[in-house]
Amino acid sequence: MTERHLDATEAVVRLSYPRVHTTPDGASHFQDIAVPMAPVAYVPGIPLVDVGTPQPVTALQFLRLEAGYTSDWHPAPRRQFVMVLTGAMELTVGDGETRCFGPGSVFLVDDTTGTGHQTRAVGSEDCLWATVAL
Repeated sequence: MTERHLDATEAVVRLSYPRVHTTPDGASHFQDIAVPMAPVAYVPGIPLVDVGTPQPVTALQFLRLEAGYTSDWHPAPRRQFVMVLTGAMELTVGDGETRCFGPGSVFLVDDTTGTGHQTRAVGSEDCLWATVAL
């Protein structure tokens, strides 16, 4: 197996995440966001690591949804990344699209105005998740 080493100026998309956002009509939608990454000496003396642009954050919070949890329509309380740790959650946005997120999923809720989205814990186990506020 051979490894390809990229020039540090060559950015490659190795990660993408869904964003839930509100359009001017007040409806929420999904949008897939690409994260360009470039090889960087993240820690001196180790091999290069693909790194994206840092984003300023303000808080980390852990949360739990009981199995079977269902919310009514609501906007996000703030712009925040959601990282699903265990279980699964499903989001439905204003245009009717529904996506399910399991362990390891990351998405951005940015629909702080308008009708927002609905959230459900799916499956038979509780959903543990963390938010990172932007």
